[in-house]
Amino acid sequence: MAASLPEGYEEIGRWDLGQVRRRVILLLVVLSLVAMVVTANVAIAITYLASGVSSISLDLGSLALGLVGGLALHEAAHAVAFLALGARPRFGAKWGTRFGPVLYASAPGSYLGRTGYVVVGLAPAVGLTVVLLAVIALAPAGGLIGSAAFLAVILNVGGSAGDAMMMRTVLTYPADARFEDTADGFTVYGPAPAG
Repeated sequence: MAASLPEGYEEIGRWDLGQVRRRVILLLVVLSLVAMVVTANVAIAITYLASGVSSISLDLGSLALGLVGGLALHEAAHAVAFLALGARPRFGAKWGTRFGPVLYASAPGSYLGRTGYVVVGLAPAVGLTVVLLAVIALAPAGGLIGSAAFLAVILNVGGSAGDAMMMRTVLTYPADARFEDTADGFTVYGPAPAG
């Protein structure tokens, strides 16, 4: 849960977007694009299995709804996970990052255990992806909702590459560490050294 820090904990680390090297950003872009292509093909296969239609129709309405919905739902998935763990999410946007403009959900003042923080970080990649693929399977092929869900799931998976990179870093900290999510990264707390 997101209770206060345990007695004797102090800051032991910090990570933010500004620390990410250009070559890592390039790798993330490539991995993100690969994940988006794979996800698009999975979504097309689901559409075909559900309706016999082997293509997706995107018009201006489904593009707009998919773009806005995909970004908003991605951050909402983080927020739902924060809430489930007792944290109080905040939403915002940063325009001048090394990744370009980013939206975020954070929980300043809440301290999550490592497992809980990984759940928050991966909630969009796992939970939202499953939900959006189910919407694609159930919505009428070629309709606004199915087409918007198609674009939203692709954007969600693409955006999850950065989350996965963060969670990889989180897993390098001790199991008893606590994490405070900030607008552009996280602060790590652990037991103060004895002495």
